[in-house]
Order: sequence, then C-alpha cells, then structure tokens
Amino acid sequence: MYPTSRSISFLVLISICFAVLSSGSPIENAEPHLHHVYPRAPATFTHPGVLVNKAQLDFVKAKVAAQANPWYDAYNAMLAHPLASSTRSPSPFPTVACGSGSMNPSVGCREERQDALAAYANALAWYISGNRSYATKAISFMNAWARSIRDHTDSNGPLQTGWSGASWARAAEIIRYSNAGWSSSDITAFENMLRNVYLPKIIGGSINNVMMEAAQGIAVFLNDATSYDRAMAKFATRAPAYVYLTSDGSCPKAPPANGFTSCSQVQNFWLQYSFPENGITQETCRDFAHTGYGISSMSHIAETSKIQGTDLWTTDVGTRIRYALGFHSRYELGESVPSWLCGGSVDLKNGKIDFAITEVGYNALHGRYDFAVTSLCKQRAPMSDHKGANRARIILEAVRLASSAEVPSLQLLIAREPNILQLELVLRILLTYLPESTEPTAYIDLLHQIARGAVNPPPQSSLRPVQHGKELSDNEVRYQVRRLHLLPLAEKQDLQAGCTDLLSLFLIHRARKIDVETGSIPGVQELLEPFSNRDPYLRVWTVSNILPLRRLNYEYYPDVEDPYTLEALEHLEGRPAIDSLLARSARLGGTETIQCARDIRGVVGPWIYGESSRKRRKTHHDRRRTSFVSPTPAGQVESVEAEDFYTAWLDVHDWIVDLALRNFAAAAETLEQWDGPTDVDYDGYNDHQDLELDGSQTQTLRYAQAGLAIAYANSETTPSAFDKTSAVLRKVSQLSGLDAPPALDEIHTSSVLYVSKGYLDQLSEVHLLHNALLRPDNPMTSSTQASLSFTSLVLRSCVLLQKLGNSKSCRVAAALAAFARPEEQMNELHKTLQKVPVKTRDDSAWAAVRQQILWLRDWQFQASGIGRGDGKESMGIFAKVKQMDAEVEILRALLRASCYDLAVHVYCMQDERPISKDALERTVLSVAMSFYDGASNGNRTRGGIRKASEILATFQSHFPQSQNFDQANALLAATHSISFYSLTLQHGVPFQPVNIRASKDPMSLIGKILEQNARSYTKLDDLIEIGRNLVGAKLGSARDPSSPTQGAATTDLSDDQEQKLHESSRRITSMAIEAALTEGDFDTAYSYIVNRLSPALPAQNPTPAPITTTDKYDIDDDDISWRAAYLAGRSSSPSPPSLRRLEQRLELLSLSLLLAPPPHLAEILHVWRAAENDLTALLARETAEDDRWNSKADHRGTNIIPGGFALSPAETDRLANHDARARRQSSAAKAGGGGGGGNNNEDAAPMGLFDVARGAAKAFQKSAFPLRASGAGGGGGAEKRAISVTGSEESGSESRGAAAAASERERVRKRDVVANAVTGGLATGIGWVIGAPGGGGGGGKG
Repeated sequence: MYPTSRSISFLVLISICFAVLSSGSPIENAEPHLHHVYPRAPATFTHPGVLVNKAQLDFVKAKVAAQANPWYDAYNAMLAHPLASSTRSPSPFPTVACGSGSMNPSVGCREERQDALAAYANALAWYISGNRSYATKAISFMNAWARSIRDHTDSNGPLQTGWSGASWARAAEIIRYSNAGWSSSDITAFENMLRNVYLPKIIGGSINNVMMEAAQGIAVFLNDATSYDRAMAKFATRAPAYVYLTSDGSCPKAPPANGFTSCSQVQNFWLQYSFPENGITQETCRDFAHTGYGISSMSHIAETSKIQGTDLWTTDVGTRIRYALGFHSRYELGESVPSWLCGGSVDLKNGKIDFAITEVGYNALHGRYDFAVTSLCKQRAPMSDHKGANRARIILEAVRLASSAEVPSLQLLIAREPNILQLELVLRILLTYLPESTEPTAYIDLLHQIARGAVNPPPQSSLRPVQHGKELSDNEVRYQVRRLHLLPLAEKQDLQAGCTDLLSLFLIHRARKIDVETGSIPGVQELLEPFSNRDPYLRVWTVSNILPLRRLNYEYYPDVEDPYTLEALEHLEGRPAIDSLLARSARLGGTETIQCARDIRGVVGPWIYGESSRKRRKTHHDRRRTSFVSPTPAGQVESVEAEDFYTAWLDVHDWIVDLALRNFAAAAETLEQWDGPTDVDYDGYNDHQDLELDGSQTQTLRYAQAGLAIAYANSETTPSAFDKTSAVLRKVSQLSGLDAPPALDEIHTSSVLYVSKGYLDQLSEVHLLHNALLRPDNPMTSSTQASLSFTSLVLRSCVLLQKLGNSKSCRVAAALAAFARPEEQMNELHKTLQKVPVKTRDDSAWAAVRQQILWLRDWQFQASGIGRGDGKESMGIFAKVKQMDAEVEILRALLRASCYDLAVHVYCMQDERPISKDALERTVLSVAMSFYDGASNGNRTRGGIRKASEILATFQSHFPQSQNFDQANALLAATHSISFYSLTLQHGVPFQPVNIRASKDPMSLIGKILEQNARSYTKLDDLIEIGRNLVGAKLGSARDPSSPTQGAATTDLSDDQEQKLHESSRRITSMAIEAALTEGDFDTAYSYIVNRLSPALPAQNPTPAPITTTDKYDIDDDDISWRAAYLAGRSSSPSPPSLRRLEQRLELLSLSLLLAPPPHLAEILHVWRAAENDLTALLARETAEDDRWNSKADHRGTNIIPGGFALSPAETDRLANHDARARRQSSAAKAGGGGGGGNNNEDAAPMGLFDVARGAAKAFQKSAFPLRASGAGGGGGAEKRAISVTGSEESGSESRGAAAAASERERVRKRDVVANAVTGGLATGIGWVIGAPGGGGGGGKG
C-alpha cells in the first residue's frame, strides 16, 4: 500500500491551483507528437524550487489573505488536519525498518512519513500566515530526524526513503529560503542526513517514480547538480517504461534494470497482453490507486523541472501524463471496461485515483497549456459504444432467453444474428444470465457449435419476432443495454496464467459460478469433461481443481460437514494448501496413516498438477510488486518457473516432516506406502506427462531426503518407533538406489556401515534444526550412502540406549555423536550406566552391557576385541570419551551392581588390562567410599558399609601392599565400632558414616559418644581402639582413602604415626575421665589418671612441648595429664566428705601442680588450698570427736573405775615429755626442709609460682606418694619411698597417751607432708606473688 501521506495531498492543491479550472473535451487515440528532452541541472538552482516556487507561494498567500476560495477553504482544512496540530511532536527513529507493504516489520515507517508531511504542512502554514510558531514546529521535526536517523532497512526501505525524502525536501526548501530562523548548524545537519541517509538509497538503488521525485528534490535542496543529473537521467528511461503510447510499438518499453528481453516478459510483468490505446500504465492491471501515485510522482517531477528551467510538460513526459490521466479517468467515471483490458475488469476496490493526486497534472496540462484532458477534476459522463436500436433489442432478447434458460430459442437467435451475437458476446451473456442450476447437457451442444464458429438452428424450432422492449424508444433500449453488466469471460488469474481461449475461459468461469450457487461438483465435471482436451490450461485446471474437489467431498470424506469449495481450493497456495488438503486425513484416528498416503496420491498430486501455473501467477505478481526494489533478471524468470513444480512437492515433504513431530507413526507409514512424486492417481488422465517438468529422479531423491529428515524429526523413543524408523531407512535406500542398512539387531556386529571422519567434519548443529532438515545441501539428510550409514548407526545407538534405560531420539543421539563436548559425552555415559535396568550380580548381562557401551563409544568396535583405543578415527556417541575413562565408568557400574567376579576377571585377570593398576585401585576405592558415604548405618553387615566392605575384600588380595586399602579398612573398622553406640549430631541429625569423613576432627565424635551414652567411659579400651582406627584411616590427609595415592606404600608406621596413636590414646582417656566425672564416677576417673595417664615429671622433661593449637584436645601429654588431674581434683567431694576422697583430690591437685605451666598455678593452688581447708576441717572434727569421747571416758577429774585404762600420774608425765620432744623434732625437720639447703637463719626470699611448683616437686620426691609409686616413668627412688607407720621411738609398753601421740604423728606425716611443703613455699614465695606479706627480706628469686 502507498503511504498515508497521500491522504493529505490537498497540500499540493494549495500550491498549484491558480485559476478556475476550464472544461475541455476528451482526447482521442491519435498518434501523439513526441518531443524528447533529457533535462539537466541548471547553472544555478532556483529556491524555493521543489514542486512550488516563490511566485506560486506568494500567489496562494494573497488568495488566502483575501479569503478567496478554493484556496482559503483548503488552507483552513490543512490547519485543521492532525498533522498540522501544534501539539504534535516528532517521533524519530535511528533505524527505520519497513518490510513488504511497510509491514512486518514496521518500525518508524508511519512516523517518518507523517513527520515529514507535518514539517511540510507547517512550512506552508508559516509561509502563508507569517506565524513563526509554524516555522519553529517545522524546524523541530527536521532537526529531530536529522539527529537520529541513520538507515532504512528491509524490503520497503528504498521506497520508504523516497516517500519521506520527497516531503522533507519540500519542507526544507520553504523553511531555508523564507527567513524562518533555521540555524546554519541545523541546516548542515539536515543536509548531511539527506546526503548520507536518503540520497544513496534512492538514487543508487532501483528505479521508482517517487524515488526519482525525492532524488530530484533533495538534489535541488543540496544544490547538487551531479545528483540532479543522475536522477533525471534515470527518470528519462523510467517514464516511457511506465506509460504506454502506441508509438512505442506493439509492446511497452522494457522497464530499466529488469533485464527483460522479450515482449512476453513485459506483458507478464504488466499483466496486460494487448495494447490498442494510449495511456495504459505499468500498474493499470494492479489497481488504480497505485497507478495514480505513479502518475502523481511524474507530475511532481515535471513541475519541479519547469521551476528549474526545463519544461517537461511540452515533451514526451507531458504527453504520457496527459494520455494516462485521460485513459484512467474514463473508467473511474463509469465507462465499461473492455474485455481486452486486464481481462475485462480493473481493480477499483483497493483504491481509486484521488482527485488531489491528478490535480497537478491536470492544472498544468489543461489550465496552463490548454490541452483537452479527461480528468477527475472535470466530471465527464461515460460514453456509449452501442450503435443502432435494432442491435440493442437483439442483445436484450438474447439476455431474456438466457435468463429463462430457453437454450433452443437462444441457439436459433444466435444462428439468425451471427454478426451481432458473436462468440465473446454470447459467452458473456450465457455466463452472466444463464441460471447455474441449468443442466450442462442442455447447452453443451450449443457451446460446441459456438466454439466451431457456426451455430445451426435446432431441429423443429421456431422463433417469434423479437418483442422484448418493443414499447421502449430507441434511446431507452440503448440505455438499458448500456446498463447491462456483462461479466468478463476471463478472470485475472486466468489471464495471468496465459489462457486466451474464450470457450475455456467461459467454462472455467461458469464452473466457479456453479460451485458458488449449487455446490454441484459432479455437474461441473459433466460440463468440463467434453472439452478437457480443447486447451492445455483447461485440462490442467480441471485435473488440479475439480478432481481433488470431487475426491475430497464425494469419495474420500462424503460425511464431512464442512466441504471444500472451488473458490477456496483455487486460492490455496504453497504450504498452507498442503496443510488444508491433508487436514482431514491428519484428523482421523485409527486409519490415519493409510489416508495420508492415499490423499497425497489422489488429492495433493492432482492439485500440484496445476501448481506450476499458480506459482507462475504468484511469481509474476510478486515480481510486479517488488520490481522497483529488487528486479528479477530476465535469465532467472524461466528458472523460477521451472522450480514451481519442485517447490510444491517440497511443501509435501515438509508436511510429512512436520507430521512426524506430532504423529511419527503416521509419517513413517506414509513414507512406506507412498513412492514419491511419481506416484500420483490422475483418475484416467494418462496424458499428463506433457505438463510435468523433467527431473523426476531429482524429486525422488528429495523425497528420500524427507525419509531421513523424519528420522531426526521424531521425538518418540519407543521400540515400535525405532522399528518404523528402520523401515523408513530401508525405503530410503530403495528410493535412492543405495545399499540397504542391516537389521537393527545386526548393526553392531556388521562392518558394512562406515562413516568417515571427514563426513562428521561436514556436519553442523544447524543441520539438525527442523527448518534445515530438508535443505538440499544438508549432508545429514541428503540421499547419500554416508548419510544413510550415519543415520543407521545413530538409530542403532538409540536402540541400545533405550535398552540401557537412557532413551534418546535420533536427533539427540546424532547431536551427541557429532557435536557434544567430551564432558557432555562423559555425563551421558555416566547417566546411561546409572540407568541400566539389569539386575545386580548378573555377570552375563553386565558383560553384554559392557560390550554395548564400548560399541556406543566406537561404532567399529567388535565384540572380540578391545576396540580402536583413543585413536582419532573412533566414532560413536561416546567417541570423545577416552577408552580408559569409559572402562573406569563401566568398572564403577559393575561394582555398583555387585558383579565382583566379572570386574576381577575383566580388570585384574587379563594379560592386557583395559585400565592401569593405579587407575583400578583409585576406582575401587572411590566406589567403596561412595557406598560408604551413602550409608545410613555404620554396621558393616548392613547397607552401604557392607557393600564397601565387600568391594575392599574382593580386591584386597590384588593389592596386598596397598596402604590405601589399609586406611579404608581402618575407617570401616572404626565406623563399625561406632555403630554400636547411640550418636546424634547437632540439631537432632542422626549420625551417618559420612560424618566421620566430613569432620575436621573425627576424634571429637568419641567425645560425643561419651556424652550421649551412659557409662560408655567404662569401655575405654574399645574407644581407644576406635581412635587408633581413625588415626590409621588418615582422614583429611593426602593419604585419605577417598584420594588414594599412586603406587603401593609401606605398611611400617612412621614415628609420626606412632606419636598420633599415643596422643589419640591419651586424648580419649582424658575424654573418658571427663565423662566419668560428669557422671559422678570419681573412682573410675581417679583410676584412669593413676593407671592410664603416666605423666613425665618436670625433672625428667625439663622443656615442655610447645602448644601448637588452641583446640581443646590437640595438646601435649603433660597438658592432658595436668588438666585431667586438675579436673578430677577440683571435683566436689560427697557430703559428708570422706577423708580418702579428700586425700585423693589433694594427690591429684598436687600432680597437676607439678605438671601445669606457670600461668595456671594460682588457679590450681586456690583449689588445692580449698581442698586442704576441707581436709583440715575434717581432721579437726575427727580430733574433736575423739577428744570428746576420750574426755568422757578418761576425764581426770572423775573417779577412776577399777580395772580402767586411765593413765597414772607418772604415765601422764612421760607422755607430756614425749610430745614435747616430738614437736621439737618436727620443727627441726620442717626448718631443714623449708630452707631448701640454705642457712636456716637466713631470711627467705619471695618465690615465683614456678619455684613453688619445683619446691612441691622436691617435697613429693621425699614423700611416699601412692600416685607416684604407681606411675610409669616416675622419678627414681621417690616412687619407692613410703611413710613409716611405726616410727615411734617408744616401746610397746608405753602408756596409752604415748600411743595416741605416736598415732597422731603418723597421721600428720601421712596426710600433711604436701601441706607442709607447700605451706613453706607459700610463706616465702606465693604470698609475694598474690600480694601477701613476705617472710622477711626484700630480695628474691624471680
């Protein structure tokens, strides 16, 4: 469609209507006088000078100022138009994309055209009114687009450039040369836009009137003489090729750049086949609207040329415009269209010639030069071409007889008046007035006689004198004849197809009318059959329309409620036609496949019989529409027509491929039952070969390509679908003459199929796109032995994958084989092995699976060998996976399936192992650990742990020196032992074996066991064994069983390993001690400290090991010992406290005091003093209790009971002396021990905590300490010394008082030896540390 800019073409009227239009008579078809002028650019361009000049603008301005009409009303109408609105804003686009018809796409097309016209309207308004706001508005439109537009694209881009460019040039001329305030920089920008964006498209592209109009106007604005000359030179050749004059000869001038070399090509291009009159245009038979646009652009070019100094109105150009205006105005004003013109009808429905469009030419030719022109500006009545009232009455009588179906009488009238009722007139009368319900047999004989040119009167017939219209005058009869609307014999599509036989045209047109009125296709066939061999076009039309219609509506689907119509069938074209003709067969149910093949053979095939002519009509029509943009060279016309027949069958192939998407079974059955384009049922029309084109073998190969295409279009992965695909491939081999592929179950053992590496290199992922499957250059589907072999191998791969549980379509499998990356193929291989539906422990079945996988990796793999390894020639859907990697994945699958014997046989017992020993070890351990990680229970007799144990046991003998296996076994042993305990992790998550491997500190799990299992600390040996196994598993290290190292490792434990085992034992003991204390079992804790923790004294380990971590348990031995001793020592005593418990606590605290580092001594001493106080208090209570009982029994103030045990006075004195002596000895001993070997009279200096600890150690070395005596690795003879319990110097005959005193001394020495030592230290050192007053001097040891 032409742009909407023409809707306001009244703007042109304002500029050029100068005077009242005068009347004139129509031109005659006399030979015109031609004066050829080829205009060139003037020396100096006139401005403003595009379509209108300053004089014309001033003329209209004065008329508007005087409110003179029609100028004043036209001006007001322009201002009221939306394009002249002050509120309209520009809508620029950087790229304007206009497809065919400026639609699909249409990006900025309408906006650009309307903004250009808005600029022109505002420019005119500014010049006429002087209101600067209009100028500002016009400038805003031009500036906005000048800053934005960069290109015009798509098929209508050049025309869009012409439509918009013509208006931009007019607006810019007026604004630039009327002092409108347009800045020089903006003008430069606008010039650059026209020069760089518009001019190259319109002057360098194809030729079109409006494009030449735009080029001319832009050249004037740019003062570009070169571009002006180029545009006018092209127009000089364009004008004669657009409007025909009889002086051009029997055929119009060939359009420039179209490359036509024959008159028939030009006729087909014009859609007109005879040229008896002047003024016919190239677009007359297209429609009058486009014709008017072309005439208008020619008029605008002529007007601008006159302003620039060359008057084309008086030349050949003006003559052609004048005849074109007169010729078309006649039919616009109602004159009957002759049968020779466009088949007897012209298109006025799609738009008539607008009055404003013709006004420029009419004003110039009639108003300025006084030529007589029939134009819409002068409403002239149509002419009558009937002569003689008698002739008119005969025609009216024939019409009457035809209307009443009086065929014999009509035949007699024709026989009597052959000069009046000639062939074309009679046929048109019959076509227009004979009822469609009339049986064809009633007038077939008449048609035969008319065709022969001699109509005989029917036998025994009579005809009364013509009475019809007798009461009418001659003028009234002529008037009625003029009002007759006889239908043309030929419709446009038939003329375009080249049919010229009038009877054939009548029969076809009559058949269409019968179908519309009655729908009787048998009646139509009865009418056409007697004439089927009269004309090739009629035969083609009958076979390709009537035969399919009869079969669809009466034979194949008689019960369908929506029958096809002839009109609908004739309008079918291309792929939509195939979809429509086969829609019914595709909708049926159980017998759908049979119907598809039958309908292609009996409906689509005959329809394609006439498709070449339909395609030719469409080709001419499309080429006619696009000739200005992309003209078709003459040499290509015949090749395009030769492809029409092929293209129709390609649409059928495409339909079959599309059918495979939704119903593969139907598509496959169609391929099997239909033999291709040569398999067509013409229902007895056996002489159809003359209408078929050569190349049936080519079509057969293209049909075979459709068979390969549906294999890739199919998405079904069922066994039946693969069987049907196999049958299709066999059919393809028959059609193409290729070697048939072997049966599906034989492909993997056959060496017949082979695909070269070079073939795979040709393939691209694009070839698998659905719309590329039928491309003739597609190596994947073209009918070659390589493509057939490749598809067969892909199909076999799909069958195997389906059996292995990983179903794939042929499209996916082909992409996997040809285009997938190695990691993608590996993922699919892994997925396939995971989905294998074979039972576990079925070695024979899994052996077959291995063979199938290896074949899928290399299609040339033979069951008797290992394959071709990793060579470059390996081809298969897993070909990019290295063979060793594939074998590793297979081994994993065998182990998962518990096929241990098969795995050992294949991978351990062969002379030539498929994988290396290191890879085998890594894989076995990896699979075992994967089962381990997936286990939910740690018991080795259940679940994943059992599987892991079985795998390790199976391969242990093949790796006797593998430390990796030892580590894995240690891990399993630890896990199994842990499984007997209740263990829950954080947030209530139950323990799983993988938690051991995931833990940063697996040993901490033993602590959780102790926390969550009552009295589990009593099973210390079991817990220590778990710890030893955890150490042996080497979790988290480079020797982790999950990441085994290569090669066999020694089984000898390193010193570091021994140290870790020792540390784990002591750490677990410490945890058990803590757990025992938590549960209140002090005795067990005391026992573990005494018997399990064997600390080294400072004298034997003077340099403590540095603490390397802050972790709770990652500390050295002494640290564990003192902490455990301290933890037990500070535990609370039972109530009431026992003397033994307090003694044990003090012993433990003394040990922690010996081993603890200096920063912790104050804390320990604090606890120790508290325990000592508890002990002192307990002793005091016991002493008081003893004294109370003694006083009751032995009170000296009471009477001595005869036979009592009271002391005599002498005994009492001796006891007192003994006590005093013992006290003196004790004081001397204390003084000697506390002095540390120094002078007793010397003041003691303050001591540090470390010295306090050392002093305590010395005190313990002099004592008999049960703890030290039992500790392993204790200090020399200190452990062997004991406190004497019989140290009394008195004999056994001493008094009870002496015995009591001795007993008290024994108690003091046993319980207070440590107290005495530490107390002495406190007196001299610790008091200084904690701020207590010292014992004397000021100096001291740090």
